[in-house]
Amino acid sequence: MFMARRKRWSGRDARAEQPASRAAARLSTLARRYDFHRGEAMRAELEGSHDKATKHSGTALRISRELYAVARDPAQHQPELAAALCAHAPYNGTSQAIAMLTESAGLYAGLAAADAASYEVPRIDVLTRVALAIDAAGATRDAIDLLREIVGMYIKAPVSDTGERDVGLARARFHLGYLLLKTGMAAEGLAETDTGLELAADVLDRLAVLTPTGPDGTVGWLTTAPRHLQLVAPEWAAAAVRSMILHADAGRWPQAATSARAAVLVSGGLAALGAETLRDAHSAICAKARSLSRAPGEWGDGQFPHAQGGSGGDRPPEGYSISWSTKRLRERSTSASAAARSAQCEPSTDLPGSRSL
Repeated sequence: MFMARRKRWSGRDARAEQPASRAAARLSTLARRYDFHRGEAMRAELEGSHDKATKHSGTALRISRELYAVARDPAQHQPELAAALCAHAPYNGTSQAIAMLTESAGLYAGLAAADAASYEVPRIDVLTRVALAIDAAGATRDAIDLLREIVGMYIKAPVSDTGERDVGLARARFHLGYLLLKTGMAAEGLAETDTGLELAADVLDRLAVLTPTGPDGTVGWLTTAPRHLQLVAPEWAAAAVRSMILHADAGRWPQAATSARAAVLVSGGLAALGAETLRDAHSAICAKARSLSRAPGEWGDGQFPHAQGGSGGDRPPEGYSISWSTKRLRERSTSASAAARSAQCEPSTDLPGSRSL
């Protein structure tokens, strides 16, 4: 009798556990699908495949909403939903993008209230997207004011990852610099751009992610970089191109050379992802950098990395290394930023990737 009763209760327990195990399996499947589509969206965006990126990003957002809705503890999946909203917002019209970014910022604010060191920087990242949406709506001056506030917020933010914070700050300075240039504040715009380039180069040195695999030392390095560094690469390359051209137009050759190395290095990392448009952009940037070197020695000691297939005269000097290059980017960026404050020139956007993205 006693054994029979035990068997009956065991059967009930097993039946009760089945729905719970099925729910857990479903959540696990959704989480894997979210990770896949989020990664594919990011990869497509870096490669310039807008339609593909939009499709995968939208799927990731739908899955993140489902995860958030069906989970026993929705807060567990709040970070995924906040990230998916922020990532997908740029693929929509201005009003819808701002609505999605507002929702994302609210989710991140709740997370940051409990864990500021982990979520305050992502919350500020959303505000940078808001500033870009405001600019797209035609309120450029308001976007500039917001980006100035954002720069201060990054500097004061508690962080668990200083690299992620500094990359976000660099991105904000890239966009602030571009908008200042666009509105005629050339000196301040170029100074902000160069400060962002210095920050990004410093992060690159600290992470030591560069792994030379080709004659120019840039092939494949971006594929091993952290996600936050990968995501800023297109904006980083665009900012470096603008800085290179503006310094060269003003005859500041050492500063132009610093920015040229950054432009070629980062566009080369993007080109290694395999997209034809990115390879074309890298070749165009290399060609522009070579054309700006108008006389021997004007780039200063050492050459910039070259596009694969370039002439031997464009190759780096003997013993050239990527770590040396990024260190040089930081050392020269300080003087470049100082010189930029006296610059009076207009932004140029005649190269692929030279517009703010």
